[in-house]
Amino acid sequence: MDTNGLKINEQGYFDMPGLSVLVYNNTFPDGKQGGVEIIQHDDRVASCGELRLDIAPGQWQPVPRLGDDEASVSCSPVDMELGNRRSDPERGEISMYCRYPDESRHLTGFNPMIYPEIEIGYRVRVTAGTGSSFTIAIDLDEPLPETHTGKAGYVLELFPGHLFGRGWSMSDVEGRIATGLFPRQPEGPTVRNADGDLDPAPLAIGRTLTVTPECEHTRLSIHAEAGGDLCLYDGRVKHNNGWFVLYAEVPTGVTKDAIVWTVTPHVIPGWVRRPAVHVSQIGYHPRERKKAYIELDNRVTSPAEVTLTRIDPDGTENVVRTGVPVLWGRYLRYNYAIYDFSDVAQSGFYRIGYGDIRTHAFRVAEDVYANHVWQPTLEYFLPTQMCHMRVNQKYRCWHDICHMDDAHLAPPSIAHFDGYETVRPQHEVPFQPMERIPGFAQGGWHDAGDFDVRTDTQVRTILPLVYAWEEFGLDLDETMVDQEHHHVEIHQPDGKPDVLQQIEHGVLWLLAGYRAFRYIANGVICPTLRQYTFLGEPGSHTDNVVFDDKDGLAKLASIDGLWYKRFANRYSAAYDPAMEQNRVETVVPAYDDRLLFVAENPGRQLAAAAGLAAAARALTDYDPVLSAECLKAAEDLYRLYHEIEAEDARAGVSRIQCLAELIRTTRKQGYIDDLLRLRADVVRHFSQTGWSLARVMPLFRDPGFEAAIEAAAFALRADQDVRFGESPFSAPLSRVEQVGMHNWFLWQGWPEIFDEKPVIAILQYMLGCHPGSSLDSMISGVGAHSPTIAYGYNRADWSYVPGGTFWNSINLIRPDFPEDKVWPFIWQEREYITDASTMYLF
Repeated sequence: MDTNGLKINEQGYFDMPGLSVLVYNNTFPDGKQGGVEIIQHDDRVASCGELRLDIAPGQWQPVPRLGDDEASVSCSPVDMELGNRRSDPERGEISMYCRYPDESRHLTGFNPMIYPEIEIGYRVRVTAGTGSSFTIAIDLDEPLPETHTGKAGYVLELFPGHLFGRGWSMSDVEGRIATGLFPRQPEGPTVRNADGDLDPAPLAIGRTLTVTPECEHTRLSIHAEAGGDLCLYDGRVKHNNGWFVLYAEVPTGVTKDAIVWTVTPHVIPGWVRRPAVHVSQIGYHPRERKKAYIELDNRVTSPAEVTLTRIDPDGTENVVRTGVPVLWGRYLRYNYAIYDFSDVAQSGFYRIGYGDIRTHAFRVAEDVYANHVWQPTLEYFLPTQMCHMRVNQKYRCWHDICHMDDAHLAPPSIAHFDGYETVRPQHEVPFQPMERIPGFAQGGWHDAGDFDVRTDTQVRTILPLVYAWEEFGLDLDETMVDQEHHHVEIHQPDGKPDVLQQIEHGVLWLLAGYRAFRYIANGVICPTLRQYTFLGEPGSHTDNVVFDDKDGLAKLASIDGLWYKRFANRYSAAYDPAMEQNRVETVVPAYDDRLLFVAENPGRQLAAAAGLAAAARALTDYDPVLSAECLKAAEDLYRLYHEIEAEDARAGVSRIQCLAELIRTTRKQGYIDDLLRLRADVVRHFSQTGWSLARVMPLFRDPGFEAAIEAAAFALRADQDVRFGESPFSAPLSRVEQVGMHNWFLWQGWPEIFDEKPVIAILQYMLGCHPGSSLDSMISGVGAHSPTIAYGYNRADWSYVPGGTFWNSINLIRPDFPEDKVWPFIWQEREYITDASTMYLF
């Protein structure tokens, strides 16, 4: 091992100035985050180095099981201890044992996968070489048999965003060199593989690839020492969200060193990470805490001087002050210094200078939060997320009327994607499988960047809107909503508060389930993967014509198991994102209507009851009849589902929140008595439920209960002080909108224990004071710099929706790299989440 090159650091990955190599630190290949990854000059340029069963794998292709007994993880990145991951700093080697298949994901799970009849056990060894070089080697347990020729290969995926228009060079075993440019858009030709599926033809084949030889920041070479030739593919030909892929076939008949690559990322000599200066992208109130966060290379321990200037109307910049920021210390992979200018209160435009870096001009003003901050969420984002509506904005149509063919009852005993499956309800359903259920072609918001309408999202969207109405009197009217004609006009006031119209839209969908079943449905989602991966406006997602062919519906109702793989419509018969068209048994060309999934999950029913009880308050004067129905449904659901299993933690939390909303709405003593009986549960779950109790505690007196809750509040405050104190920004990395909203209520309920600091810190975090090289706010269209390329329904156009935000704008590439790529296809970084946006609005 070269002592001046890559070394395994305390965080468990290879590191040197300008280069990090991660080896199974991340376990989310579905989202381009796993296997062997390369961070070069503070950019993640390659990921998902792994043995795969496809030359350009997508989200739906099989992934290996990581170790003998650890289940692979889907749906989102998580921390995961891998018992078979071995790190040897002395030898400079990290290895991981993997195998195919992963039985825990075969035909089941959040997003089921179909594994072929192939068993492969192998160990990946990554070893530091000379300088910035390292080797990747694959050792198989058993030789790959001749029958599996061409069925497995090693891949490394190259992030396209840095490569468009730049060059590649490929040399073969005889030294002949081919060159080319990485294309901005995927292009042919395509070829049929042995299974009859279409693959991209390789851009190049050889033994040594050099990526962007003209660019010292991203230059990277890979040489195949053993194994098949290197084949460079454009994975976007098969999957719109694909990356460029380097692939080498695993040869048959060998075990040791079946694949050996030497990888040499170029490292600029003496490279030091350029500082990033984080300030609010909209500015500050005169009395607000004001801090500039200077993010530094972790080897920099002596910050330079900061200059604060005020900008006059004629453009003259006057130095207000200079000073050296206070070194806060290490957070993630950077050092941070903080410059506090909270005492600056004069209105005007200001700028922070640090070395040759100057921030955007930001305001200090009394009205800094008055306009263009939360309004885009209510004016744009929520209207465009409305299902079953045509949404216009003057000359523009954001999307046409959609999903008017909703919804058919999903057959029993089927597995689906995105977490949907059928679990037989406890009570008989008064409808037949595949029968159309009335009432679901109205109301509801699309869940996120996809188009399903999910109960959990509806509830979490409604509640912050109710709270914004009650706490702040939010009466903005900029949108016309016509429920009768399924018509929305942005910037067309209609005399009704927009927030109440949005609450109405959410409860109309929730109540459809209550009216049909006397409980709330799980959600509706499209029938095929082809439709699930659909990129376009919602009005084109289905044909909006109710499918009523009895023979076709009978065929669909008879299918069980992995339903969406055994059936195809005219779209999925032409292309299947999972490349499994050979499994189709039934083709019903015209069936594209969405499926309705139902299950009497107590936690979900109680959460929905909480949302309906809260909505009843907000709608009292706006629509008394709808308000009364909301309250009746909430009380019925509580009566049916409040007796839950003790070990059901989710239901326990939902029950407490439901009681809090029912107490606030009805003031009934029976609900207060039920809450008092749950003292132990309330204390146990206070970190999740305390905020919801803050507004109901003044409505009753019970000294014992109050003392127990106060003790829990002190304990939560102590825990928050530790957790928030781990970051210079005083905020967590994820779900900050939710934490901020909850802390508002904790502060209001127990002002002697909690204060406003976390609320303000989280607001500033969302507006730009967060880790990573991105300076953007976390809300599209808000602030001087914001994410105007995002994972919304218009992501294929590299566009955005104003007011949309995310759970994890700053995605942690574990263990310590905060990432926010300007790229519309990484959902864990920039996918719009409807309820996150209303929590931000609050």
